[in-house]
Amino acid sequence: MNLRNLFLLLSIAALAGCATTPPMSVTKQEQHELGPVAGALFIPQNSLLVTVTPTNAGGAGLLGALIVAGIDAARRSSAESAAAPMFEQLHDYDFRAVMKQASNDAVGSLETIKFAAPLNVETVNSSTQKRIVFDNASASAVMFVDVGYQLQSGNLYVSANVVMYPKSDNLRQFRNKPNDSDPLNSGNAIYRKTFNYAKLNVSATDIKQGLTEGANNIASQLAADLNHPI
Repeated sequence: MNLRNLFLLLSIAALAGCATTPPMSVTKQEQHELGPVAGALFIPQNSLLVTVTPTNAGGAGLLGALIVAGIDAARRSSAESAAAPMFEQLHDYDFRAVMKQASNDAVGSLETIKFAAPLNVETVNSSTQKRIVFDNASASAVMFVDVGYQLQSGNLYVSANVVMYPKSDNLRQFRNKPNDSDPLNSGNAIYRKTFNYAKLNVSATDIKQGLTEGANNIASQLAADLNHPI
């Protein structure tokens, strides 16, 4: 693997949050017991986030860390200035709407798993908001999709962390580490995956295309994964 590809993989991992919990696929048994599923997209971010690859302070101590923080702040400011033409192109672009459409088109194509209603976009990603969505759902399971997107060092990254929790009695038997005191406890999940998309060297002329490709790619990955239980 060359250094450029290694950097790309590390950047994707950073955007995805480097989840410590292992991925979980839908099993054929679970798929058999799944009735209609409810789902929600959580996209708190309303504009393109511009970041830079953090400088490694190494063992420079507190003073070195402060110097590095100052350098990175200046680099971020420079990167945001350089990205101004992209923001101009995106002033009439709604990533949330694009991601919502792509996701509903994708889950609508699922062969065996059916959704009770179209996915909606929630703009507040909190445990309270997710609990409200979960409690109000009458479906057999509830799926949450946390979406993030950013421009880092000229490259576009889109990621989605997806988790599904059971509500029906038939599905609760598949919980890995049941915790009835908190239905959204990680041990109650029956599905957990992270999906990533990256586009290198994005410019103002193709930033809209890149974001749209990212939304469709993430949605397609999710649908393909749900369509193939283990």
